[in-house]
Amino acid sequence: MIFNEIVNYLTGDSIPSNDQLELFSELSSVFIEFPIDNEPPSSAVVALAANCGADLPNAIASGLNCITDEHLPIRQIAEFISNNHTKDINELLSENNGKKIPGFGHPSIKGEDPRVLHLKCKFKHLFGDHMKFSVLLEESMPVPMNIGCIIASLSLDNGIESKNCLFLPLLGRSFGWLKLYNKTKNKFSKVVPSFENIKNES
Repeated sequence: MIFNEIVNYLTGDSIPSNDQLELFSELSSVFIEFPIDNEPPSSAVVALAANCGADLPNAIASGLNCITDEHLPIRQIAEFISNNHTKDINELLSENNGKKIPGFGHPSIKGEDPRVLHLKCKFKHLFGDHMKFSVLLEESMPVPMNIGCIIASLSLDNGIESKNCLFLPLLGRSFGWLKLYNKTKNKFSKVVPSFENIKNES
C-alpha cells in the first residue's frame, strides 16, 4: 500500500506498529474537511480558483501557495516543541513573555477543537515526551492547544521529524481540496471575465 510506503519514509529506520499506522492515518484524515462551515483560507482559494475556471492542478497549486507561517504552520509548531520540550514550563513562559507561543488558539475555532479532543482520547497510549510537554503547557495557556499542536506533538513522539510533520495533514487536506473543487465545479457556473461582457455588449 502506498500509505505504508509514505509512513515508512517519514519514520525512517523505525518500523511503525499497527497503532502508529492508525495514528498516522488519523493525522491525515482529520484534516480532510474543516470542522466548521466557513472554509479556511487555503480551501477558500481552491474554491475560488475552481469557480474562475482553473483546472485541478492549478486550483490545488493556489491552495498550496497559501500555506505559510500564518496558515497551517505545523512544521514551525513542531520545531518549537522539539526545541523546547525539555524545558521547565515556567522557564519557557518567562522566556516567551509577551510573545505568541505557537500551537495554541485558533482564529476560527473558539474553545476546544473537536479534532484535538478526538486525537487526545484515542491515542493517549502513544503520548511521549513531546505530547506530555504540550499537555502541561496547555494548562498554563489562556487558550487550548490547536490541531497543529497535537499533530506536531504526536508526530514527533512517533518518529516523524519536525521538517516532515506537515505532510500527512497536507495529504488529507489535498483530498479535501479535490472534493471541494468538484463540488464547486458542479454547483457554480464558470465565472465570465468582465472583458467578455464588454465584448458581448459591443
